[in-house]
Amino acid sequence: MKKTVALAMGLAACVAAAGALGGCGETKEDNTLVIGITIYAPMNYYENDDESGKLIGFDTEFAEKACAELGYTPKFQVIDWEQKIFELQSNKIDLIWNGMTITDELKQEIAISDSYLENKQVVVVKAENASKFTDIASVGQAASIAVEGGSAGESTVTDNSYTSKVNKMTAQSDCLLEVKTGSSEIAIIDYTMAKAMTGAGTDYADLTFVDVGYAGEEYGIGMRKEDTDLLKKLNDIIAKYKTDGTLDALTRKYMA
Repeated sequence: MKKTVALAMGLAACVAAAGALGGCGETKEDNTLVIGITIYAPMNYYENDDESGKLIGFDTEFAEKACAELGYTPKFQVIDWEQKIFELQSNKIDLIWNGMTITDELKQEIAISDSYLENKQVVVVKAENASKFTDIASVGQAASIAVEGGSAGESTVTDNSYTSKVNKMTAQSDCLLEVKTGSSEIAIIDYTMAKAMTGAGTDYADLTFVDVGYAGEEYGIGMRKEDTDLLKKLNDIIAKYKTDGTLDALTRKYMA
């Protein structure tokens, strides 16, 4: 009888814990939140492009500020973006916080915060070829298109039924290299990255980007559906940062 009571109490505690963070069986050492990211400017990237350097960026600083208010220590972990749902649901990470586009498909599998930043998909191309791509239909004439696996860029290719050869990369930054080397004629990536990483003064000075008219998107923070308390707290912080100018300041700092 005692064992039965103890088991019942343990299960009850587990259910209660699940609503707080991560469910039963997971111990959060030092209140650490493991945040899944990929490396790309201006969201999460290394200072001076050196992996031994400090991690900086819009989402990096945003997460650090938010976690400090919540009493958590953020631990940033580079993941394969295409595996982000598995990483989250298997408790390898606690949050997806890396310019993640909010979609109905993602909402079926995970909880997502309110939006905190607007974005859209754009076409990255060598500057000399930019005039070839002026609208959504013309993109389908590209010989090859580089996209990040599991990204909004990949969804854009699918949604528009492009028949071009698709080169699926593990990171958006790899898509830029594809275009620079000529391995792919174009890439479809986030506006936020294209603006920060192409043109004069960048490592991709010979590349430019074209807004061909893809619909606008919004970024959100992903977490497990059972983490309802964390979701509410992050939504409260997003609302606060929209009002007090914190998000505007981060935009000016990293996307001016």
